[in-house]
Formats: sequence, structure tokens, C-alpha cells
Amino acid sequence: MSLIRRRKPAAEPPPVRLPDLEFLALVKESLEACAPGVTEGAELKGNSLISPRGWAVGVLPPRHAGGHHYDLAVAPDVNLQPDVPMFLECAVAITGNPRHAADSWAQTAGACLLELLDRRERFADHAGPEDHRGVPGWHMIASGATGMGLDVAENQRLQLALVNANVLHRIADSFTAGLESPYFNGVKVFYGGQPGAMEAEVRVNGERHAAASAAMAALNLPEPKVFTAVRYYALLLPLPPGRSEPEYPAVRLELEDAGDHCHAHNATCRCGGDLDPEHPGFEIGLPHLVAELSDEERARSVRIDTGAMIVADGVGNFLKVRLPIQLEDGRTVVYLAWAYLEAEVFNEVGRRGRSQSLEGHRFKGLFCNAVGPWGEHLLRAPIILEGRPASEPGAVGYCEVVETSHPLLNKVLTERWPADFVLGDRDPRLRAA
Repeated sequence: MSLIRRRKPAAEPPPVRLPDLEFLALVKESLEACAPGVTEGAELKGNSLISPRGWAVGVLPPRHAGGHHYDLAVAPDVNLQPDVPMFLECAVAITGNPRHAADSWAQTAGACLLELLDRRERFADHAGPEDHRGVPGWHMIASGATGMGLDVAENQRLQLALVNANVLHRIADSFTAGLESPYFNGVKVFYGGQPGAMEAEVRVNGERHAAASAAMAALNLPEPKVFTAVRYYALLLPLPPGRSEPEYPAVRLELEDAGDHCHAHNATCRCGGDLDPEHPGFEIGLPHLVAELSDEERARSVRIDTGAMIVADGVGNFLKVRLPIQLEDGRTVVYLAWAYLEAEVFNEVGRRGRSQSLEGHRFKGLFCNAVGPWGEHLLRAPIILEGRPASEPGAVGYCEVVETSHPLLNKVLTERWPADFVLGDRDPRLRAA
């Protein structure tokens, strides 16, 4: 499970609750941002967003007094008639901006929908009943944790605390006996409020579950210094007798495979994550040492995974870093890869990140990925990293590889390379031509 950073607002929020279809238009945009192509052909009709692939999202009549509260029902397969199975989740514009609500919904419940229909762990995590993060007796699909509050560092601190608390695994006995759906059960985990007045809430299939909420409150999660709210969403799928995999919906997304490099950044990202022809960039999902583990080994060993930092017991501490590669045509390709850090160094980087003092800080590590045409020859290369400026106020910038004593990596870092050698047929200029 990872941490999810909220995108910057695109415009001033409207003063009142949006009509259903206008809010669903924002949901459509947010889903498309998460999975390009997923909403192709989808139509806004009545109170629903309906995909020709067979899934739909609808807005239910308001059940809450809040003016910026939207109750959404998700049907992963509308072809299952007459009683179409659905899971429920609300979207709340805490800031008053419905786009924030749509983004947060898409990154949690929406991510679970995408993963339920894609099933390649590109949008959310899977955990079996025996996994250390799983729910006994069930197959779980869980989103990353989103955060909203007055302080970015506090958002990230509570997101990490919520992820590390392993809530659903630890409180499973308090709510799983009542799960009845033969398809999937939607569970929201929420923790938020003011210092001294924090609320822990678990909603199961749209309803607050008192026993599960009390069990979560007993976990004694840390309190923030200012108003902060964090949450994630999970789907629990029953396992047929004698089988280790659930029965998934017949609907499949069939999106174009992103291959080994997932482009996970918006158009303003300096690493070129959208494959801007002028700023191509790639993100590598896991450190080589972690990727080499089996699914079972990874589930047992990975204790922390924030998306930018990974701690794997018996394997190491890893930080996501930028490796810039200059091309002969003047462009720079940026790989978001992973570096291994000693525990003391790793902890210092985390401390500086929380205190907004990482920029300019230099420290040592080992390069932990095979990259481009140089492949595994770069593995374990000693590197010097430096904290870089963040792309937006309050955020933490990626650290960058700035020096190395490794002969080949030094050439990669300091020389200019032919675009066709580095990018080959992945060069976005070829597709843009």
C-alpha cells in the first residue's frame, strides 16, 4: 500500500454542490488521469457514468447534510442482472473543491474498481488471506492512502501511520463475520479530525461499522498537530471453497500494457512522466532486490511502502531517486529508480523530508535498478545523492544522483547519448511525428 499525494487544484471551487453529472464529469477526468484510456467511450447519462466495457459509476440521492458530499455506487459489471452487484463509497470535498473529492475517490475506491477489472497490481495492491497485510478468509484489493489537511508533512506522517498500522488485518475479527456479498464487500478506513478530537471510522458496504470503528480507535494511531484526514479503501472478495483466487467479474479493462515502466506523473512533472516528446521519463516500480522476491516473500518482508520509500526486512531500505541522462539532441531522460541506503542514512533522509530540510543535503547510497541499455551493469553502483527542490510548495522533491565512482554509471551520468540508443522505439518523438 502506498501514499498518494494530492494534485494541485486546477481552478477555484464552486460555492455549492455540483449537479450529479457535473461531479461525475470530474470523476471521469480523475479516473482517466489514473488510467489513460479507461473512460474512452464512457457516457454521462441520468445520474451515471457508463462505460461501454460494462462498468458504471452512479450518484445516489444525498444521504448526508453536507453540501459537498456525494454518495457514489460502483457497478463493476452491469451485465449481472437483475440485481447488479455494487459497492458504495462517498466523496467529500473537505476543502470545498469537488475536484479534490473526485481525485480522492478515484485514488481510493476508484483505484479498487480499476484493479478489480485489470488485476495486474497497477492500481491497487492484492493480499491473500495468508498475507501479513491480508484479511483472513478473504482476498483483499486495497488502495493507497490519501491525505488532506492543513500541513503537507502532517498529511504524509498520518498517511504513513495509517499504512503501517495494517488496520484491516488487525481488526478483521471485528467485522468479517457479517460480510455476506458473494461478489465483493467495500470497506473504507478513515482517520481524521483536529488534535484531541480524532475520529477513527470503518464503513462496511456504505454503513458505519461500530465494532470495527471501535477496534480501529483502540489501535491508538498518532494524532496530528493540525487538522488532517487520511483514508483508504479496500474490496474484500470471497474465496470459493478449495481455491486460492476469487471469482472476478467478467468485465476486463484491456488497457494498453504500460510495460515495465509505469508513467505515473502529470504533465507538470519535471521527469517527463507523461512521455512528453521533449521530456521523456520512466518510473521503475520496485528496487531490483525487492522485485526479485516471490510474491509471498515480498508480502512477508516489505514492512513500509510509501511509494517513495520502501523498508523490506532482511533486504534493505530503499529511496526513490532521479537519474538524469542527457541525450545528444539536447533532451534529458529522467529515470525514477531506487537507491539502497544504510539505516542511519535512511532515517536522516526521512527526518529531513519531514522538516523540509532535505534540499541540498548530500548522502551516499547504492544504485538498485537495471536501467535502459546498460541493464544490470549499473546494479550496486556507489552513488552520491542530493536533495532537490520540490515541484510545489510543501512537497518533498526527489533526491538526484549527482556523483558516482562507478565507471559506467559515471559515463551514463556525465556524457551525452544518442536518443535511439537510450530510447529506441520508445522515443515519444517517433509517435509524435
